[in-house]
Order: sequence, then C-alpha cells, then structure tokens
Amino acid sequence: MEPEFWLARWEAGQTGFHRGEVNPLLLAHWDALGVPEGGTVFVPLCGKSRDMAWLAGRGHPVVGVELSPIAVRGFFAEHGLEPA
Repeated sequence: MEPEFWLARWEAGQTGFHRGEVNPLLLAHWDALGVPEGGTVFVPLCGKSRDMAWLAGRGHPVVGVELSPIAVRGFFAEHGLEPA
C-alpha cells in the first residue's frame, strides 16, 4: 500500500487497525523470542501501539518508526512522554 493510504486513515480517524491493548500474540510469545534483558526492540510502522509501552515497562529500550505524525503525537500524548 502507498503511504498516502495510511496517512489518510490517520487523518480521518479511521484507525480500526489500532489496538487499544497490547497485542495478545506478543504477550503469548514474547519469552520465546529470547530477547536479552535490556535488549533494544525495534517496532516498525508502530502507530500508537501499546506494545511499545509494554516493552519499555519490561526494561527494554524501544525504537518505534512511524509514518504518521498524528500517530506519533498521539502515542507521546497518551503516555505523557516527550519525544527524544
């Protein structure tokens, strides 16, 4: 899909793909991934994923990459964070 598709979805508030909770598959399989304690986790096309806060809460530095500025601002606002 083209970037414009995703940008338009965020702009229109059509984000049915966004989960309001941590992805259940991440919860079920995280330990099996073998990420070392304190290991950095990369989350591409992260949107406002709650997965990132969950990972950070487990002591992992998290790098999220997102196309939509709306999603990025929303994530930081919802979690009371400042971008670094």
